[in-house]
Amino acid sequence: MKPEDFDFVSRLIKSKSGLVLSEDKTYLLESRLMPIARKRGLKDLGELISAMRGGDRQLVEDVVDAMTTNESFFFRDTKPFDQFRHVVLPHMIKARASKRHLRIWCAAASSGQEPYSLAMILDEFKSQLSGWRIEIIGTDISREILTKARAGLYSQFEVQRGLPINLLVKYFQKQEDQWQISADIRSKVQYKEFNLLDDFRPLGQFDIVYCRNVLIYFDQPTKSDVLSRISALMPDDGFLFLGGAETVLGISDKFKPLARQRGIYQLNRPGAPEVDLAALEKAQAGGTAAASSGAAAGGLTFQKPKHMQTGAGTTAGSAARPTTPGTTTPGSTATRPFGTTGMTGSTGSTARPGVTPPRPGTTGTTGTTGTTGTGSSFGRPAGSTGTGSTTRPGTTGTGTTGTTGSTYRRPLGTGTTGTGAGGTTPTRPSTGTGNTSGTSGTTRPSSTFDRSRFGKPEDKK
Repeated sequence: MKPEDFDFVSRLIKSKSGLVLSEDKTYLLESRLMPIARKRGLKDLGELISAMRGGDRQLVEDVVDAMTTNESFFFRDTKPFDQFRHVVLPHMIKARASKRHLRIWCAAASSGQEPYSLAMILDEFKSQLSGWRIEIIGTDISREILTKARAGLYSQFEVQRGLPINLLVKYFQKQEDQWQISADIRSKVQYKEFNLLDDFRPLGQFDIVYCRNVLIYFDQPTKSDVLSRISALMPDDGFLFLGGAETVLGISDKFKPLARQRGIYQLNRPGAPEVDLAALEKAQAGGTAAASSGAAAGGLTFQKPKHMQTGAGTTAGSAARPTTPGTTTPGSTATRPFGTTGMTGSTGSTARPGVTPPRPGTTGTTGTTGTTGTGSSFGRPAGSTGTGSTTRPGTTGTGTTGTTGSTYRRPLGTGTTGTGAGGTTPTRPSTGTGNTSGTSGTTRPSSTFDRSRFGKPEDKK
C-alpha cells in the first residue's frame, strides 16, 4: 500500500470511529480490506481506495466496520463480573430500594457476550430484584455484529470461552451446530447502533457503564473526551468498568479508582458512596461466595482460569510451585523430572549457600543416605529429597562407586573413598547440606593423549 493511501484510510477511520492506526499496522489494514475489495469485484486495494476517495459512503462504512475489533467472550476476564455480583449489584439493590430501577450500558457490546453475561447474573438475583425495572443497553458501531448479538447464536468454540457449563445447560439450547441463548435472557438486552464519537445525551442516564477494551484504540484527547461525556450520564453513586489495560489516571479527573480494586471506578464527586468490599475480597481469597447486605444469589460461581488458581495444599509431585513448602509425594509432574522422591524436607530457601561445585571425572564410593536439602531455586519445590538423582541439584541420596577419570578432554585425577552424601553431577547448583569430603586423590596434568604408550625419548636411541 502506498504511504499516501495509508494516510488517507487511517485518517478516514479515525474521523469515523476514533480508531488510531499507526504505520506499523499497514499489514492489518491490507488484510482487512482485501476481502472487501474481492467482494466488490475490485482488482486491488488501489481501486478500493479510489472508490472511497470518490465518496462511496457504503464502502466507507464497510471499511470502518472491517477495522473495528469485535473480540469478545462470555465473562471475559472474570473479575469485572465478580465485582458486579459481589459489590455493585448488592449496593444498588440496597441504594435503589425505593426507586427499583437500574440501567446498565455496555458500550462496544460486540457480539453480545458481555451484556448477556450481566443478564445471566441478574437472573440469579431475580428473587431480590422482583418488581424492579432493569434495562441493559448494548451499543456498537458495527451493524453486522449487532445482528449477531440480537440472534444470540454462538458456535461451540464461542460458548466454551468463559461460559461455565452449568450456565450453558441452564440458559442455552442446541441449534444444529450452534447454541442459542434463551429468549428470556435475550429479552433483557436492547441493542442499538451507536458511535462513541457521537453525542451521548440521547442515550439517557446510566447507573453502571461497561466501556471495556475500547479506550485502548483511541488517542489521549479522544479518551479524555469519552470519559468526560460518560461521567455526564451517571448519577453520583454510579460505577464505571474499564478493561484491564485501561485507566483513568492521567487522562480524566472525572473518575477515581475503587479502593483495592482494579478496573472499576466511581465518580470523583462528593456523593460517591462507600461500598462494602468484604464479600468480594472473601470470594477473591477463595472463601464462600456470598453477596453482602443479604443479597446472596443462587449458587453462581466463576472459577479463575487454571493458570491463576492457587491450591490449599499443593505438593511437589503435582506442581512446580507448591503452596505448602517442604512436603513431597512420590513422583513429579514438573517440566523436568526429579529423581525418586525421598523423605520429607523442611521449609525451603531461595538462597544457594554451601554448594560444592561439580568435579568432573571424580566420584566417591558408596555414600550414606543424604540428609534433607534446605531449599531450592529455579521454581522447584522446596525440601524435596531423592535417591540417586543426576539431573536436579538440591537433592541428595546414596552415591555410586567412582572410576578413574577420562584422560581425553577432561582434567585427570581420581578420588578415593568419599564419606558424604552425593554422587551427583549437577549442572546448576542449588541448596543442600550434604558433604562431599574424601581423602586426596592423585592428579597429573591434562593431556590429549597418553605419552606413556610411546615410551620415553631416550628409549628410542
